[in-house]
Amino acid sequence: MMEQLRRPARTPPPALHAPAWDTSPMAAVQQWFEGVLAERMSGLPFLNPALSVHAFDFRHVEGDWLGGVVTPWSVQLMLLPGGGELWTDTPAGSRSLVTLPVGTLPFIADEGDARLPAFQYFPLLNTVTGIADEQAARALVQDALATACQPPAATTGPAPADTPASPPPVDTSRRRFLRFGGAPAGR
Repeated sequence: MMEQLRRPARTPPPALHAPAWDTSPMAAVQQWFEGVLAERMSGLPFLNPALSVHAFDFRHVEGDWLGGVVTPWSVQLMLLPGGGELWTDTPAGSRSLVTLPVGTLPFIADEGDARLPAFQYFPLLNTVTGIADEQAARALVQDALATACQPPAATTGPAPADTPASPPPVDTSRRRFLRFGGAPAGR
């Protein structure tokens, strides 16, 4: 029998099963974050006094709910289960790779309370102290939502002249590897 030699420093909790929202979770998200502000965040020095809590523009994307949240401490996209293709139950604190029309983004799983059992978020900024007002924060989230919900533009024609050429193919032969990446034989 083989004994485990390495133990992880942190073992995430088991994933909480999140029930699907039949209707927009926007009001529940708004209420939950207002509660967090009042109960846990009030008076902290890193809050932006020009911002308040706003959940908005929640929409169905591949059957799940994607929307935006602005708070005095964060600006983020938020994903909640709707019974669709994007949501996967993920332990709080772990990342979930969510494939949106624009590409794959790493959302962070979190848990709330009975009003908002589980959600995943994609932070848009590390700090919100530089945001001038609510309008600027909302515009940032609306732009991010629009971008996330559109596939990237297809490129046609030759690459622009200032685009570097693709790198030469890598020689993955065993002998080259054993020579510690030296030049191929015969050179």
